[in-house]
Amino acid sequence: MTYQNTPPPPPPPSATDKLSSIKTYMLIAFIFSILFMIVWIGAAASTLITFAAFSFIGLGIFVLLPAIIYLVLFAISIIVFFRIYKMYKAVNAGDVATLKATSNMLWAIIALIFAGVIPGIMLIIADGPIKQL
Repeated sequence: MTYQNTPPPPPPPSATDKLSSIKTYMLIAFIFSILFMIVWIGAAASTLITFAAFSFIGLGIFVLLPAIIYLVLFAISIIVFFRIYKMYKAVNAGDVATLKATSNMLWAIIALIFAGVIPGIMLIIADGPIKQL
């Protein structure tokens, strides 16, 4: 009978490893949040240009409603962007207290719905490691 010694389990990830992964998640959310803000303002601008073109024939009111919706989505996306930016600054500075205070699953869901799928998913993924810090 031979017994093999199993190697010890790997050490748990350190706080710096978790912060580096959170930093990556926040960077991805930050970049895609900027992209989605550009998309919303572009959609609103193109719809308003269409509104101007259709207002000459009397159908402009039907085009104005989507432009207002896009502008509301853009405004919510700006709020989410500033929240992501605050979290990104906190993780870059290593400020765990601010990072924990600003991380919230509700903001992740708001980002998922209004500011784009990718920023929302990145905030949801980052919420677990932030809570473990």
